Amino acid sequence: MRFFILLEILSFAASGLAQSSPDILPVVSLISSQVPSQCSPGKSIGVSIDTTKITTSLSEVQFQTTGHGRTGGFANCDFKVELNSWSYNHRVAISGATIRGNANLSDGVKINQFNTTAVFRLEHLNNFSPVTPPEVTNLAMSTMLGELASNEIGGNGIFDDDFEVTVSSPSEKVWSPCFQGSEGSGQDSTFIEFYVSASSSDETGEGSAKLSSGLTVDWDLAWEECTPNSNSTYVNWGSERIEDWQSCIYN
Repeated sequence: MRFFILLEILSFAASGLAQSSPDILPVVSLISSQVPSQCSPGKSIGVSIDTTKITTSLSEVQFQTTGHGRTGGFANCDFKVELNSWSYNHRVAISGATIRGNANLSDGVKINQFNTTAVFRLEHLNNFSPVTPPEVTNLAMSTMLGELASNEIGGNGIFDDDFEVTVSSPSEKVWSPCFQGSEGSGQDSTFIEFYVSASSSDETGEGSAKLSSGLTVDWDLAWEECTPNSNSTYVNWGSERIEDWQSCIYN
């Protein structure tokens, strides 16, 4: 038996631009983690991409207590994926997510909340041609998905089964910049920072919560054809911009 929760699915009006997936998919070039005890690059973080989704597999994410005297558990991973070689004249958005896993919950313990957040980051080297020290990089960011999904898995005796949670779609798609196809090989680097967490509660203080194989998240992708324009793309894109975000001086 599979335990399935459908939280909410929102429908969208068709866009005036062509909805078309690219022939070339981006390549993962680097993975870094802010929580290596829960998810470690090269060991317990897997990332795969197809035209419909990015799948992130976090095989070692596990519930841990968050303080003395507290009976609830918290499992989380905050990691960043650098993606290069995007297809020219396309842009991408994350249109939803599905969380999957297998839980062993005893004595009425329940999983009661998931967080799925994805932030697209564009790092743009200002003084690229010619490159003169100091190298100055600007940072632009937009949150593509940020959903806190309240739900209830378990909570009655023992639960030992697969589960699947469909996260609400954003009310409006947040698009990446229009790709020029040179990201990763010139003055622009692109990343998606993912944050995944799950919370459990134990009302009796005698139960336990275990994720048998961590958490897997499918991040649904939407694609749209666009016309790249270097000035508008890199000067105006992003809900948050930090000028002179990073400066590097070298000998």
